[in-house]
Amino acid sequence: MRRSLLRNAVFLASVGLAVHLLLPRIPGVERSLELVSRASAPLVAAAFAAEVLSELSYAALLGRAIAAAAGIPPRLRSRRGFGNWYMLRLTVTGYGASHALPGGGAAGAAVAYTALRNRGLGRRRIGLALAATSALTYGALGVILAGSLLYLLVRGNLDPTARTAASLGFSLTLASFVGTYAVYRNPLPVRLAIEGTAKALLQLAGKTLPGRGAALERGLLRLKAELGALRRELMSVRPAEALRMGVLALGFWTFDALCLLIMFRALGVDAGTAELLAAYGIATAAGTLPLTPGGIGVFETTILAVLVLFGIGAEAAVPVLGYRLFNFWLPIPLAALLYPTLHSRPGPRPPLSRFRRRYS
Repeated sequence: MRRSLLRNAVFLASVGLAVHLLLPRIPGVERSLELVSRASAPLVAAAFAAEVLSELSYAALLGRAIAAAAGIPPRLRSRRGFGNWYMLRLTVTGYGASHALPGGGAAGAAVAYTALRNRGLGRRRIGLALAATSALTYGALGVILAGSLLYLLVRGNLDPTARTAASLGFSLTLASFVGTYAVYRNPLPVRLAIEGTAKALLQLAGKTLPGRGAALERGLLRLKAELGALRRELMSVRPAEALRMGVLALGFWTFDALCLLIMFRALGVDAGTAELLAAYGIATAAGTLPLTPGGIGVFETTILAVLVLFGIGAEAAVPVLGYRLFNFWLPIPLAALLYPTLHSRPGPRPPLSRFRRRYS
């Protein structure tokens, strides 16, 4: 475990050092230093505040998902030990762990699971809360990605390769939404469609499809059951509460994108708001792929490539790295400081069954 942790730390430090040393050389060292020296301190502080609001949005969403799973009224979360301050610490710690520990997002989920178990939540309730939070946040990101790709296509001025890639990404994003709903309704047609597509592709390559239909069907049925449990979890809350959770999921990404926009303004790099938002959506989705911890390197490369398509110069590398200081690097040391505080138990509190009896 120690060897794996050390290897991951060395890899993360190496990639991060390469990104933060090489990318500023794109516009030139002197120009980069000039942009940094002229940065507006109030706007940099505003960018940091936007990132804090992003974390607060996620913390509030996770807290409400836990309250729904445990049958606790949202206004009584603090009495049960899941107040806003605790949820913010848990969010920042999980975020930092996903950036620094082996496993990425799985490591962050493990940190959250351990901390919530320490607060007395059952395994199933923790799973439902984390699944609901992930479904809402990544569902919101999927909507942002679809809008970003559509803007890229509508804006035009793309070469055939870029247009094909954008069209394929937009189609896959829509297909993921439709496919998820189709699995929830009836997994059998989805299984047949997947097998038919795989068979056609393998025939083109001169190969045959191995007999894995039963395993695929079992996987789809399990996914259907999990989606059903997730739907029941989200439908168990009042419509106004479900709406708040959706707004918080969107707010998580909105404030994070606002941090990027403000960093461009703070450093005086000229870029349109719509172009930045589109590049942000595409790069953030690419950064969620399990290629590097926290998408380090993947996010930076993708957003700069998309900005080039919009005609935004190499100076964009400097505010992008400034944004990543708040978005990626800052949670890592904060996680090390806050992690021990997650395991301090709150004072005496009523059992969960009491809350469920009184407020069900």
